[in-house]
Amino acid sequence: MDVTREELPDTMAAIRLSGMEISDLTMELSDLGQEITQGVKGSTKAVRVAEESLRRLTDFTPPARVQEEASSIIEASGPVLAQTARNIKDEIVEGRAMLQMFFSLSRFTRVVLNYLSR
Repeated sequence: MDVTREELPDTMAAIRLSGMEISDLTMELSDLGQEITQGVKGSTKAVRVAEESLRRLTDFTPPARVQEEASSIIEASGPVLAQTARNIKDEIVEGRAMLQMFFSLSRFTRVVLNYLSR
């Protein structure tokens, strides 16, 4: 019984320290997840800008065809809008996946901390 009284405080201190380290790790992972999300969004934006610039550079049309394309611009707005909607949907799905991963990690951390604090 004396051994338990001597070792229990040290063991509890080690458990508390482990809990704090897990909490710090969770916060760092959260920050990292946010930075990754911002990086992905920035990269996606850069790729879109580059793609749009490349399309403008390669889309040289003779003056005679400009008249024809003026009427086709109205028709093209549908697919462009659909593509934009798909892109937004894909980004929302990616964002939800990141949040789901973060919340799963938070839940796991909470379970571990509850287990360690007992």
